[in-house]
Amino acid sequence: MISACAILAVYNEADIIREAVSKLIDHGIDVYLIDDASTDSTIDQVQDLVGRGIVDVENVQFLEDGREVFNLSAQLKLKEQISYRLGYDWYLHVDADEIRYSPWPDLSLREGLDRVDKAGYNLVNFKIFNFRLTHNTTFNDCFESSMLLYSEAERFQLRHVKAWKAHPTVDIACLGGHQIMVPDARIFPTRFILKHYPVRSLEHGRRKILAERKNRFSSAERQRGWHVQYDHLKEIDPKDVFWESDQLEAFDLERECLSLLTESNNVLCETMREITKTFQMLDESSFSKYWSQRLQNEGIEFGRVLQLFGVVNGLLKQLSEPQDLPPIKSNPEDALILQMILGSLARMRFLSGDPLIYSRLQHLRFC
Repeated sequence: MISACAILAVYNEADIIREAVSKLIDHGIDVYLIDDASTDSTIDQVQDLVGRGIVDVENVQFLEDGREVFNLSAQLKLKEQISYRLGYDWYLHVDADEIRYSPWPDLSLREGLDRVDKAGYNLVNFKIFNFRLTHNTTFNDCFESSMLLYSEAERFQLRHVKAWKAHPTVDIACLGGHQIMVPDARIFPTRFILKHYPVRSLEHGRRKILAERKNRFSSAERQRGWHVQYDHLKEIDPKDVFWESDQLEAFDLERECLSLLTESNNVLCETMREITKTFQMLDESSFSKYWSQRLQNEGIEFGRVLQLFGVVNGLLKQLSEPQDLPPIKSNPEDALILQMILGSLARMRFLSGDPLIYSRLQHLRFC
């Protein structure tokens, strides 16, 4: 059985840290805590777990022009350095407001990673479920059993390659922690589960967004276009925190596991059919060449091929944007070709850790 450690950075998470850490430990995952200058009792809540699942607690503070800031790049680079020295087989990049599961209901998170390792993969992608407050939410001593309804993930949250097999040149920071980069990357085709609890009360939402996020963001990172998700919020009203129940889905672990396993099976089956035609696993550099040649071999003129790829490029740009697409005007023959090209590209990118096109493709309509 592999060994695994979650590297978890925290800032003022006293309400949820005990539950998050305990559930990782229960799943066979050790925890290394980075306390990013918390001002509440976060570390006090789990101090008794040091040596009993918590490997260590490292206190850090990042400064910018003499001001204490949230510096995501520095935090992620620190996680890289920690992974080099701890000596575990696998690591997870984790936040305090998350609970993780393997996609097999009868396997712990560590057992799931062990299965991935034995299959020869070195990265794991996660599907995120954002759990929301409603006016009917009633809290007990467990957030997971209190907040039961989730919303669909936003577009920017669809990529979550956040577990990796130990490697001396891992890169967590280059993509802002959304995708771990290692040489010879092999992402396991089935996504694991990430349950996310970003706002746990109106008071927490106001404190987190206005005081602990907007006022602490690194100016240098803001200039790079990071940390813009709260720019439109000047005050936090109940409507910014509470959702209507009919906007949300009830979470069922076994159902979601089955859905993830079915999803990856469909991707793999279709990919294997393509491989039998091409005798190779396509990548971005060979994709356009393969499809251009295939379409010309089927009697489609080169000029029309170029037109089709122009439409594909336009659709790819639109698929990455937030709004839903209206039906696309196309004749039946071209619509079928466009669906084949986009489907092939969606499966290829899914297997490289980006499920965006694949998840949106099912909503694409031609007329």
